[in-house]
Amino acid sequence: MALTPAEAVTQLAKLKDPSKRSALAIGVTDLCIAQPLSPTADPVAGQLLITLTTGADLDSKVAMAEKLAKCKWAPNSAVKHLAFEEIKVASIIIKKSKCLTDQDLMDIAKTGSTDHRRHLANRANLRLAVTDTLAGPAEPVILRALANNDTAEISENTLDICLTAAKDHPKLREALARRHDLSTDYATQLCIMLPTNWREELYRRFGLDKEKVESLTVEAALGASSAGADKIAEEAVNNAEDDGTLDGNFALTALRANDSVLFDHSIARLCNVSPSQWRVALAMGGVRAAAMACQAAGLEKTAYPVIHRALQAGGRMHQTLEGEAMSAAANVFRMYGKEKAAKVLRQMGSKV
Repeated sequence: MALTPAEAVTQLAKLKDPSKRSALAIGVTDLCIAQPLSPTADPVAGQLLITLTTGADLDSKVAMAEKLAKCKWAPNSAVKHLAFEEIKVASIIIKKSKCLTDQDLMDIAKTGSTDHRRHLANRANLRLAVTDTLAGPAEPVILRALANNDTAEISENTLDICLTAAKDHPKLREALARRHDLSTDYATQLCIMLPTNWREELYRRFGLDKEKVESLTVEAALGASSAGADKIAEEAVNNAEDDGTLDGNFALTALRANDSVLFDHSIARLCNVSPSQWRVALAMGGVRAAAMACQAAGLEKTAYPVIHRALQAGGRMHQTLEGEAMSAAANVFRMYGKEKAAKVLRQMGSKV
């Protein structure tokens, strides 16, 4: 008497020899991809494949995934099952299989691991429902992968999530800046968070109004603190100046304590500029402005990396301390003395 599909699956499940299970798994996979399956055979074949993956070794699963990922009629149930396997197996399916539906992809985005979502975010030609699901948790690594995926459809809502997260993640800002499907308004908002070289690129590529970008940058810099916080910081700096404790270490202590307002007021006083001038200079000049402030305040150049990284962590420095940024800072320390640095810093903040 012929076995029913359920009985066949049960018997297959009883196979204990790993080599036999692996050989059978590959054999059934080859049968499934040889030709399109009938509507009744598809679910049976899918269940057979799922059963055979249980206890199969990694190499066998990888081989099954490679074969099934290339097949346009592979059983959906088996393909989706493999998409949730360990990442070496799942990544093959997620990247290549055309049998995964948008709903399958959304399920992976919702319940897969971060690695599963990262590979999914790199998949070609993702549609809005999938990218919106991926972007929902606002994981920077996933948002960056989406931003770098120029074949993915990206909604305005997802771009807004990316823009919010980008304030704390320079690499995400750069990934967004490389996209060509940004609106002028979005590119303008992004431009405010980018260093000068990237701003110039966006001005050219999107035809942005440079004066508008600079005006918004100044506005954001000047609106970063409240009048009350500024008054408290100013009084603290006055007191420190009166008792002779206002120096570079005072400013650094405030910065290390994440008191950006007190840092602004203390560094500005040491540089003989107003807090507003310092904030605008930093927003407009980034590395160069911060290095000028170090010089003007009489800080050792060894303090610059501390200041740079703290400003970066606070979302006020848009370049990582490497390559061009390190060279720009070094040039300031080599070429400018204390008085000249203060003069240049004041000029950089002249848009107040």
